Amino acid sequence: MKNRLLLSTVAATAVMLVACAPMPFGSQASAQDGTRITGGDVRLSLNEDTSARITGADVRLDGRVGGELRVTGADITLRNMSLGSLVATGADISVAGAIAGDATITGADMNVTGNIGGNLRVRGADLRFEGNVAGDVDGSFADGSFNGRLGSLRVNGADIRLSSGSIVDGDVRLNAAALTSDAQIGGMLYANVRSARIGGSVAGQVDIHADEGRSWRRRDSDGRVEITGEISGGTICARSVVISGNVTGPLSVRAVEPVTLAPGASAPQIEYTPRGDARCRR
Repeated sequence: MKNRLLLSTVAATAVMLVACAPMPFGSQASAQDGTRITGGDVRLSLNEDTSARITGADVRLDGRVGGELRVTGADITLRNMSLGSLVATGADISVAGAIAGDATITGADMNVTGNIGGNLRVRGADLRFEGNVAGDVDGSFADGSFNGRLGSLRVNGADIRLSSGSIVDGDVRLNAAALTSDAQIGGMLYANVRSARIGGSVAGQVDIHADEGRSWRRRDSDGRVEITGEISGGTICARSVVISGNVTGPLSVRAVEPVTLAPGASAPQIEYTPRGDARCRR
């Protein structure tokens, strides 16, 4: 609940920024400052060597900005864009194209498709990402899904999903209600969750705390960790741990229930410690 209240505040702030934007249409362009446009509904094809700043209600853009594109609006649609960097603030945001440097996006409903050469910073409610980020992804949102290749991932959220075929070259660090990962993770997986299902693979160590809380909301899943893919070992604190995949190295498990090994699972180096009444808190 705390996460969702925090995220709602972020989304509300984005909408307030849009509401305060001046609405009369006007434009200004210079070789030094780039293009600046303020209006109601904005439709533009950009071809700017330097930077551009666009403010409006319903903003729809395509084209090229060699420097930074800074856009604020209620509904923002960026299609077939080639950008040096991006800062976008709004309610509904859709971005498709290539960004050479960093991208910062704040909104309620965010859909991002394409390649980002730098880092991605996201704040809002719902995120759907499909593409590649060469650098780090840092996000705070409620529901997020990722399909593509990321340098590393750090997330605070509710439901986080990494799709099959996705790759994270570095570490994944997250605080979430539920994690579902079918990605190939090249670094370590560090997670504070209510529940987790780990498919795909984790090359580094896992460090997972799945705390079910004092009053379980979903008694069948809260505090449950499932390993359906391949991990190299690490530590897990949970209510229950079910392994149907492979654990290739030492795995230390502290749980209320003994570890369940499904038929065909391989985990020869498990050390199980009964958790008792202790919580899974760091």
